Amino acid sequence: DSIFVETNHSNFLFELPNSHPTTRNTGFLSATILSDDLHAGMISSADASLKSMSVKVETSNVLDTTQIPGILLSFVSKQLQASMDDTMSVAIVNPDLTLSLSPQRRNAGKPRIKVDYKGDKLDAGMGHALTAAVEKLAINATVTYDSDKKELIEQFMPRGNVNVQNAHITMLDMLPYPMDISTLKMECTPRQFIIEKASIKLDKSDFQLSGQLDNILPYFRKDSILRGVFDFNSDNIDIGQLMALTSGMGEEDSLQMVNEPQPATTDTATTVEDPFMVPKGIDFVLRTNIKQATVGNNVFNKIKGDVRVHDGLLVLQDLSLTSPAATMQLTAMYRTPRKNHLYVGFDFHLMQIEISDLLGMIPDLDTLMPMLRSFGGKGEFHIAAETNLDSAYNPKMSTLLGAASISGQDLVLMDGETFSEIAKMLRFNKKAENKVDSLSAEFTIFRKEIDVYPFLLVMDKYKVVVAGQHNLDMNFKYDISIVDSPVPFRITAEVQGNMDKLGYKLAKCKYPDFYRPAYQGKVENKQLQLRQQIRESLVSKVATN
Repeated sequence: DSIFVETNHSNFLFELPNSHPTTRNTGFLSATILSDDLHAGMISSADASLKSMSVKVETSNVLDTTQIPGILLSFVSKQLQASMDDTMSVAIVNPDLTLSLSPQRRNAGKPRIKVDYKGDKLDAGMGHALTAAVEKLAINATVTYDSDKKELIEQFMPRGNVNVQNAHITMLDMLPYPMDISTLKMECTPRQFIIEKASIKLDKSDFQLSGQLDNILPYFRKDSILRGVFDFNSDNIDIGQLMALTSGMGEEDSLQMVNEPQPATTDTATTVEDPFMVPKGIDFVLRTNIKQATVGNNVFNKIKGDVRVHDGLLVLQDLSLTSPAATMQLTAMYRTPRKNHLYVGFDFHLMQIEISDLLGMIPDLDTLMPMLRSFGGKGEFHIAAETNLDSAYNPKMSTLLGAASISGQDLVLMDGETFSEIAKMLRFNKKAENKVDSLSAEFTIFRKEIDVYPFLLVMDKYKVVVAGQHNLDMNFKYDISIVDSPVPFRITAEVQGNMDKLGYKLAKCKYPDFYRPAYQGKVENKQLQLRQQIRESLVSKVATN
């Protein structure tokens, strides 16, 4: 009394045995239902409506329990609508399904399931948490079942392809915003997924993906990690969003949070967002070609290079990128063993960048080389460094090691009053502007100490060599030597202290006439060390996995 079927006109055809079997395994029975309009369901729990429906079933002797039955089901309709318990619903235009069950060729005691489906507009949902709207969907797959296997992927071994056109999917339990798929073409085997083309939009980010995913069975057996190589193209990417979505993937539990000191919180306390934790259990290489990427308030363009995520290690390999401020090259390694103990090593090269933009992009540089704030104009900056970070990405200065260089032509001294006093004292040309003809400096960072190697500063008719050290507490000691000038003597000013209490004294010049400091190559040495470290880290992880 709870099941109902309503139809205005239907035909039912039945044949035993089946005189025209479609396959050699379905000669026992044939049944066909044709209906212009069919409405069926279970009161208060399920409901289904079909228009212009055709269902045909062919079987072997299903009562024979000694072998896997042969079953062939074909279903065609102009429109299907169904719902269950007011929580699940589906509506499909022109569904066309062929489903077959048969014994496996190599193991007749186990089943093989084959699915061939194509259809137009599909709307489906499970409450508000999961919804899908697809313009076109096609699936052709074969699944072999083996109940003796332990892992689900080994029990149901899939092989086939999927083609999706113009899909809009909402998965609130997994994604905070909808995902739009304009195209998805994919082939799968038990060991490999091949993505021929995937065009996806995720809120502010869009990307086109192609490539292959390998090592699938060993990954599910927990014998190895999942590997993939993909071409990743995009018109616009929000890096922060993607990092938030993928942070901590692959962690079976919160091991990285264990024994982490947690800050005290109150109702009015401001909490710091968790840092990006590099996904584990995967080895993905993305060959990127990105037109525009947003990182916080910074916008970068024309990004090309390899991005590798390898079991908790993120490597950016020879990335080239541009911004309104400069053209850049970046190689970096980011490792996240624990939330409050992060590691970053990077080789960052910026060409033709305004020094004010440089200090805005790398605020810590103002602490490492405070003299830069006195200059304006464009220069070339190169830094290779490594440090540990806290959970807010602040460098732990006691671990900071690196080297940097900066060079520029026709720079401007920002402090006009100071320049005027210097120009007056040194008898600069009256028409001289507050310009520095050239600057080329190298410095190294060792924990909290910065060593500035001798560099040449050319201003008007003067050439000055500057060298010294300073600490992060802004206490410093510098030697400023005049090596070429219109005056008939060469002197050195030894300056030390801090900006609040500055002391200096004059001394004999350390350098000969027309002295030019030798290039130290500290950045290149640190650059080679970092790249070697990246190679060793990847090799050790490959050996482990």
